[in-house]
Amino acid sequence: MRILHITPYFEDAWAYGGIPRVVSALVKGLARRGHDVTVCTTDACDRSSRLGAPAGSLRRPWPPFRTRNGSEVRVFPNLSNKLAYDLQFFVPFGLGSFLRGHAGSFDVGHLHACHNLPGAIAARHLTRVGVPYLLTPNGTAPPWIERRRLGKRIFDLSLGRGVMAGASRVVAVTKAEHDQLVKTGVRAADIRVMGNPIDLSEFEDLPERGRFRARANLGAAPVVLFLGKLTPRKRVDVLLQAFGALARPDARLVIAGNDMGHESALRSLVRHLDLDSRVRFTGLIKGRERLEALADADVVAYPSEHEIFGLVPLEALLSGTPVIVADDSGCGEVVRATGGGQVVPLGNVERLAEAIDAVLDAPLMWRKAAMGAQSGIRACYGADVVCAQLEQVYQDMAGA
Repeated sequence: MRILHITPYFEDAWAYGGIPRVVSALVKGLARRGHDVTVCTTDACDRSSRLGAPAGSLRRPWPPFRTRNGSEVRVFPNLSNKLAYDLQFFVPFGLGSFLRGHAGSFDVGHLHACHNLPGAIAARHLTRVGVPYLLTPNGTAPPWIERRRLGKRIFDLSLGRGVMAGASRVVAVTKAEHDQLVKTGVRAADIRVMGNPIDLSEFEDLPERGRFRARANLGAAPVVLFLGKLTPRKRVDVLLQAFGALARPDARLVIAGNDMGHESALRSLVRHLDLDSRVRFTGLIKGRERLEALADADVVAYPSEHEIFGLVPLEALLSGTPVIVADDSGCGEVVRATGGGQVVPLGNVERLAEAIDAVLDAPLMWRKAAMGAQSGIRACYGADVVCAQLEQVYQDMAGA
């Protein structure tokens, strides 16, 4: 099949969370299954930089290029990198022109995330030529979640009008997201539930333990790790309070993630709790370095709110490290099914502290539990497994 993926951010945009990694795993998996895959994305990278553009491409689309798996990637520069990072307002130069001439050459389209202009542009052009498209919100559908609530509603009533309603199918990555989508008005008959894909090749040769500890000068101290974007929704404030309640002065908390406007508040809380000497902020870590951090932690704590899937906890388990997540939505659902961790009530400082204490009291037992969860993760969320399910949905859409 000829498949078009539209995403505001792609592979190297680590600062934008899990969706770029999810799209990358899907594209690689679909290419391995023999499909002709094209990705249209922007040059979003992080707060201070864009993806490195070829000479002469700052305000014009990049020349298309092929990845190692044979997929074609087309990058359309954003009007403003600051607007993209701070407000999630992506304005891709040239995307509309490309789709005006090429939308009809695809069998299906696949849009990633909601309330973004690249998706709205693609939905309009695909609909115009009669090409069905699928939408994967990955937790972004409800406008009331996280930031820019008024902006999302305005966008949906104007530029984004009809994008969700025009989708032939909508993917929910957990049952929790299925229920969330139904509440936002999506017909249950149009929803397909399948997990997010994980590129298992990343975990075939895990880094030797101790590298991240040495680099961060952590020594042999018990390490609690949070890995993710620093936003209020991730509830790092709850984690800080739980960590401060531990009777373990030797333990260290590592907060690894890029600031989305919330870091200053978290640093103020660290000072208020008198935890300056025991908490480390590393900023964004990516690629191999993130796997080193996951492997070296004694426990990964991810107490996020409205976390519809939670890629980081599964990556931690595949690295052999137990996890603690909140029971709020899909993340708790996933960890309950896989094992290898604990699920605690959202926002409950006391229960989170008890869970961390339990893991640090029995590290070998919990590492064994994490290792035991890996076979289930591979069977349910390996990219080839998910892509086989997605392939069937694409075929049904194209046939209809």
